[in-house]
Amino acid sequence: MDLDSLSINLRSRSAWEGIDLGFAMAREWFLPLWLLWLSSALPVMLVLTLLPLPLWLAGLLLWWLKPVYEPPLLYWLSRRLFAERPTVKAVFRRWTKIVLPQLIAGLTWRRLTPSRSFVMPVAVLEGLRGKPRGNRIGVLGRGMHASGWLSLTGVHFEIVLELGLIGLVAVLIPEELLWADWQSYLFDPDPLSEWLHHAGALAAMSLIAPFYVAGGFALYLNRRSQLEAWDLELGLRRMAQRHRRRRPARVAPALLVCLPMLMAPCGDAQALEVSRQYVRELIQEVLAEEAFGRYETRTDWRYIGGEDAVQADWLAEWLTRLLSGFTSKLAGVGEVLLWLAVAGVLAYLLYWFIQNRSLLYPGGIARGGGDRAPPSHIAGLDLRPESLPDDPAAEAGRLIDAGEYRSGLSLLYRAALSVLIHRYALEIKDGATEGECLEHTHRSLDESQGDYFARLTLAWLALAYGHQQPQKASALALCREWRSRFGAANAQ
Repeated sequence: MDLDSLSINLRSRSAWEGIDLGFAMAREWFLPLWLLWLSSALPVMLVLTLLPLPLWLAGLLLWWLKPVYEPPLLYWLSRRLFAERPTVKAVFRRWTKIVLPQLIAGLTWRRLTPSRSFVMPVAVLEGLRGKPRGNRIGVLGRGMHASGWLSLTGVHFEIVLELGLIGLVAVLIPEELLWADWQSYLFDPDPLSEWLHHAGALAAMSLIAPFYVAGGFALYLNRRSQLEAWDLELGLRRMAQRHRRRRPARVAPALLVCLPMLMAPCGDAQALEVSRQYVRELIQEVLAEEAFGRYETRTDWRYIGGEDAVQADWLAEWLTRLLSGFTSKLAGVGEVLLWLAVAGVLAYLLYWFIQNRSLLYPGGIARGGGDRAPPSHIAGLDLRPESLPDDPAAEAGRLIDAGEYRSGLSLLYRAALSVLIHRYALEIKDGATEGECLEHTHRSLDESQGDYFARLTLAWLALAYGHQQPQKASALALCREWRSRFGAANAQ
């Protein structure tokens, strides 16, 4: 690597300054970089559209294949940076050596790496693979987070540019010729809208790619310059070149100075003083070079003690003892509060278990009554077990066969409620409505029982309040299903 032929001013930069340098390179050489990217991506897009693929899948593949389009840009930048002038044709002659070596890794497990532009030179330019590549990236990427932000910013700019380009096209088309609005474009696009979307995505990616690749390459160069001291090496080389150019002009004065020293006796102090003065001037000139840094004066405050030092030490010691005692007491109080919190949680869990113990029994309802007496009437319906026949389902079916649908459904509904309240101890208030009863059963019954009770309730409500008589087959089906859901035995 010939550092003397670099086309940029190499100096120590922060990561953000390095990205800015990459953007400056992209602006300077945007046209060849843009043509390189399009020369790779446009044929891929044409091939994808010719394949029997959905347009959305073709667009996704076009975006996923970015590692195919970006390495030629990096290769061109690496040559142009060192005073070469590669053409697009020359880059594509070496396409297989630039792209193929690590293409599979770039399209699979490394595809979503946030620092892709920063680590790409390690594979493309240095040609490292496997463990050497991982070690190299570990050294270069230590403390380097700017590359991830570069990727995130690039994605957002691509989205903004794509939407902006699509919006521009929509604005330029006359309203009477506009085939879709924004809502249909986003949620139900037609083929023409999808083509517009992919064209906008391709244009946005092509505009951002030169800046993304150049920014990552500049970060890579800046990191290598920091680790390998490229700027110091260049400074020393340039200083040596300047001194070589000045050497012939300094030979004569040096001889004139040294000649009296050679001719004079060893004790000639004047000649010795002239020689020392000349050496001092040479030293000052060398030290004035930028490569040797600069002098800087800093001022800060430091406590050096005084008359009140003993008092301050005593106060600090007292505060330390006070805080240590307070900390120990606070730790004890914290422990007590912790145990109280644990006890409160356990008490709440016990209370919840008692209130919801019905969930532990088959069918989702507890067997055995609670402490409260069950209601005898709900919504005007008599739920006492002695008011029900021995086989409510059979009796309800007989009534429905006789055309007495209201009496039959009423008997089925109140028999179901009676079984739930007296046999399964479902807690329902005396003044509950049919809707409140249904809500209680949704929380307590299993899915099959809950579904049946919901259908029975709706049929009863439609007949009782809406005067909508159900079909005879569905009403008799409710009677037959009652036995399997609530058993032949009733509350008695």
